[in-house]
Amino acid sequence: MKQVIYMSHSLDETRIAITEQGELVEYFADVPDRERLVGSIFLGRVQKIVQGMNAAFIDIGLEQDAFLHFSDVDTSLEERYDTAEEDGDSYSLIASSEELSPAAREALRLARPKQWARAKPVFHTKRSGEVVINLQPRQLVLVQVIREAYANKGVRVTTRITLPGRYVVFLPFENVIGISRKITSPAERRRLRSLARKVLPPGAGCIIRTAAEFQTEQELRQDWENLLAQWRKIEQQLATRQRPGLLYREENIASSVVRDLLTPNVEKVVVDSTRLYRTIETYLAETDPDLLPRLHLYRGSIPLFEYAGIDKQLSLITARTIPLPSGGSIVFDHTEAMLVIDVNSGRATTDAEQEVNALRTNLEAAEAIARQLRLRDIGGIIIVDFIDMKNPKHRQQLLSHMRQQLRRDRAKTVIYPITQLGLLQLTRQRVRQNLFEWLTEPCPICAGLGRIANQSSVVSRLDQWLARYKKIAPERRLLVHVHPVIAEYLGTGSTVSRLVQLMLRHFIRLQVVPDSLLPQHTFRVISPRTGKDVTALVNGL
Repeated sequence: MKQVIYMSHSLDETRIAITEQGELVEYFADVPDRERLVGSIFLGRVQKIVQGMNAAFIDIGLEQDAFLHFSDVDTSLEERYDTAEEDGDSYSLIASSEELSPAAREALRLARPKQWARAKPVFHTKRSGEVVINLQPRQLVLVQVIREAYANKGVRVTTRITLPGRYVVFLPFENVIGISRKITSPAERRRLRSLARKVLPPGAGCIIRTAAEFQTEQELRQDWENLLAQWRKIEQQLATRQRPGLLYREENIASSVVRDLLTPNVEKVVVDSTRLYRTIETYLAETDPDLLPRLHLYRGSIPLFEYAGIDKQLSLITARTIPLPSGGSIVFDHTEAMLVIDVNSGRATTDAEQEVNALRTNLEAAEAIARQLRLRDIGGIIIVDFIDMKNPKHRQQLLSHMRQQLRRDRAKTVIYPITQLGLLQLTRQRVRQNLFEWLTEPCPICAGLGRIANQSSVVSRLDQWLARYKKIAPERRLLVHVHPVIAEYLGTGSTVSRLVQLMLRHFIRLQVVPDSLLPQHTFRVISPRTGKDVTALVNGL
């Protein structure tokens, strides 16, 4: 299905929307106040090993220790520690030219830790049986974040370090060469594997992505060289590091989306920021010039997301109730352990109509739920309470339809049969906070029982309001009433305050009036000339 990627850069955030046939299916927001850690590489120190949980807790320099499950420990860890000093199968790109500290050699698996614990932790797996995990308290280890922190849980990490490129993913600690299953030509697979063996250092491996198919040797070598250069920088930082901390941060969300999601299915990428456009243009010119014609700079007077019809669909991202075409609805309820979705039916007068109406509403709900799970990036355990249907064939039809809808999802999902109570259980891979958590924060008034838009979202809405207002009104002096928390936020910024940036951006003189009676997630705009509230003149915000 053909896709379009829209990127909009406003005062405080970069927003990215992906549509399929005009329907919003994925949304990302890069908010400076909330740091994304997935993909970041840290030097960590094992703080505690809990055999009963099959896990270790790793100090990586954050307030809360990271969680390392034994299933996320790569198999080469034990092999390399046990044999590194004997057969030299571990490697370092800078070890031959620079003296590495003992801590760096331990973290890079070039030497064993000074003292091994008497009893090493053990992990039982169905495939390999009993596996000995070569970890001990106080040991230094390189880890990479694979899941953001959420609720009261810290980030989840793995020792399977990966550096993703446009065509390949570099694996510094795994001596394997994997090739995407979507590359089906045996000759092409042999060519790519042969080239990888020529380029990769001894002891390292890679995964060759689908985008590498039929690319020239020069383009593939360039991607490998870029990744090796990144790894060399990580080793250089590690050379003298003694304490846990950040070594490598994943690039900004706009670049990572272009790198990972700009596939042949994408018709175009539309950007409304000249600076962002130039950044993506430079990246594509270096990695895949053939994709440059798909990149477009939007210069329209109407805000990009409004022009593309995305703003209307965004309002449903945090909505609790989503209407269905036949008159029914789905209702989202978040708990700490899972998400519960209730499907409500439309009107029906007879038993026969009820069964037909239930099937129709359930099929519509399955499509809406699959789209919302992907759009909101909801992970973990999900329970759907469908409308009860008596006909077993209808239940099987619903289950098949749900599976079909979830095939478009890049996240891994597992679906279980519908129970006698009409409940469908499924799990979806959790990588980061879902959008509901990311775009909102606990309300200080209701002590976390409800949620409100965060500060950057309020300022972003004010930014959009001003852009629309100046098109319908000539007034260039306005009073903005906001909650004191928002007023303080507007008065701060990295170099120039956000308030000054807003005035320069829209050529409007603004005077902020703190109003503690206003809810934190709202604002009121007053015309000083007439004394009237003009907030409602701009609809949709």
